[in-house]
Amino acid sequence: MKRVLVTGADGFVASHLLPELARGDGPELLGVGLKPGPSAEVPRLRYVVVDLTEFEKVKGLLEGYRPDAVFHLAAQPSVALSWEDPWDTYRVNLFGQLNIMESLKRLEVEASVHIACSSEEYGRASPEMMPLREGNRLDPCSHYAVSKVGQEALGLMYYQAFGWRVLVTRGFNQAGPGQSPGFVISSFARQIALIETGRVPPVIMVGNLEAQRDFTDVRDTVRAYRMVMEKGDPGGTYNVCSGVAVSVSEVLERLLACSGADIRVEQDPGRQRPSDIPLMVGDSTRLRDETGWEPSIPLEQTLKDTLDYWRGRVEDTGAS
Repeated sequence: MKRVLVTGADGFVASHLLPELARGDGPELLGVGLKPGPSAEVPRLRYVVVDLTEFEKVKGLLEGYRPDAVFHLAAQPSVALSWEDPWDTYRVNLFGQLNIMESLKRLEVEASVHIACSSEEYGRASPEMMPLREGNRLDPCSHYAVSKVGQEALGLMYYQAFGWRVLVTRGFNQAGPGQSPGFVISSFARQIALIETGRVPPVIMVGNLEAQRDFTDVRDTVRAYRMVMEKGDPGGTYNVCSGVAVSVSEVLERLLACSGADIRVEQDPGRQRPSDIPLMVGDSTRLRDETGWEPSIPLEQTLKDTLDYWRGRVEDTGAS
């Protein structure tokens, strides 16, 4: 990789992927996002604001840069938001990607393309099917999940039709410093950090605590993305996961144990999803065998780092 394009360069995952790519004498980087600046400042990075749903602007950008590798992270990333605004979810996730792929095709730019997809594509798989492997049937049960199935199919169509080097990852639940509070670990950590300041009542609001999830630290996730780009097979799909299911209640207990505050837990019906998935755990054998990747950051460290991030954020900004 010498000239790398990272979409969604103003987002959570990019805040860790950009430093991962910039290590040592890394490649030239072009970040694309909608916010005024990138989520991480690293060497050799140029950042531009471009709406990926505007084809001519995307084509003009790629014509001037002509990358040899694309990490496509930009997306509407929330299951909950996809229920509120399915139209924008499909517009951003599908048409944004289509504009990138079609621009590369029409400009005859030869680039490896990594598409960050999701374990949500598997849907309500039965416990007997766990751990989930790449060959399992896809059964999406939210607009977000359907859009991710579409992104994967769209990307692999270009591989099949034109012989492109397209690589797909299905990320399971990822967490870490900088994540939006719309996701469970970050939501709990933010609430605890606010309670510790004494500015809000000592009550943490929760949704479904019985769900079991396969959590991977985002720093391990982005390392997997880089290794898939470097070593993965064209047309390959890879689960990125720890292979261990942990209940949301256990996650909450571990976070509460990191705090000295006396905190009460209350259910919030508004935090329940229309079609929640009770158990989700994956098998990353293919990723490990083909790239040598192994997760290296334990969940306890992820929880501590996320809580410390929110403690610093609350202290610095007075956020409530």
